[in-house]
Amino acid sequence: MMKKLFVILSAIMFAVVFAIPASADVGEGAVDWDFYGSVRMQTFSVYQDESNPYNETEFDDRDSRWDLNTVSRIGAKVHSGDIGGGFEYGHYDNGSSVKLRKLYGTWDFGVGELTVGRTYTPIHFVLNQVYDNDYGLRGFGAFYVYAPMIQVEFDGFKLAFVKPGVGDPDNTDRNPTTTTETIFDYDTTYPKIEASYTWAMDTFSVKAFGGWSTFEVVVANDREYDITCYIYGVAGVVNVGPVTLKAMIWEGQNVDFYGLYNDPEVDFTPNYEAGDIRDNNGYGGVASIGVKINDVIGVEAGYGYVTGEDDPIGKNNNNEAWAAYLQAPITLAQGVMVVPEIGHYDYETNGTVGNDADQGHESYFGAKWQISF
Repeated sequence: MMKKLFVILSAIMFAVVFAIPASADVGEGAVDWDFYGSVRMQTFSVYQDESNPYNETEFDDRDSRWDLNTVSRIGAKVHSGDIGGGFEYGHYDNGSSVKLRKLYGTWDFGVGELTVGRTYTPIHFVLNQVYDNDYGLRGFGAFYVYAPMIQVEFDGFKLAFVKPGVGDPDNTDRNPTTTTETIFDYDTTYPKIEASYTWAMDTFSVKAFGGWSTFEVVVANDREYDITCYIYGVAGVVNVGPVTLKAMIWEGQNVDFYGLYNDPEVDFTPNYEAGDIRDNNGYGGVASIGVKINDVIGVEAGYGYVTGEDDPIGKNNNNEAWAAYLQAPITLAQGVMVVPEIGHYDYETNGTVGNDADQGHESYFGAKWQISF
């Protein structure tokens, strides 16, 4: 059924593109280059208790994060007639090398637009949280996704064929009490498919979205498991005077293998056992409310929650995590911002560790400093 759906969607996409008259303007005339940059510093004090999964010590730990934000960027947008595109570069955590964030081209063919390259995919949705390199709660229910793809867009509808992802090969959760199987290979036959439809009005927008991916896991004796990953949900933004509301809810299966830029902060991998497989289902969501007090200062609060079902054979375990933040964005001048923020991460309990073990928490306070040009 899913293979037939893939063929049908592929035919629709390419029929739309190749049905456009060949006489369309392909970019003759002046080329407009719009360069931009954004430099961001994170200055936070962070506390992690001894059970925190990211705490590399055996004790409660407090550290200062005083470094260049990894989503600092420089890039450009280009337009020439019906042809456009852009590129954007950032840097790695160590600050000594650069990474490609975006590189894409667009063609406005009249009734829609074709995008080829690496940019945000249809399911992308984050909040304004600034801690942890503008994390945006993307591990606690939000989605931060850019990837190589071919996409068509028209009248608020997007259909994209995206580079398939199989997650981290070392991130397979196996039941230690039973026979485990070594994974030798991942076979990807089809691209990932994503689609969304956005209904936009003057004061609000609503987006319904979904994504699907499938591949095969090859283990000993050339045994193969079919893995299917999917995500679907709805997101919305409301602007009423100085108040902005954002929210998203979603449900998914085997999301750690879907190929997100950041996997959820709980285990979302399937379990592999001799002759059987247990899919990992779950859901999540985020919400925020922001108020612009005046042209200089505002205030925003946000919350995210995610839960997954980690069910080894003979067990029934759920694990969950949540996060919340409160910030007060301050605009010092055009393009110059300071965003003080406090927040808390709670990893709750996880049955896969044993007897619902506490997974710890993390608290922080500080600010992001940003100059955009």
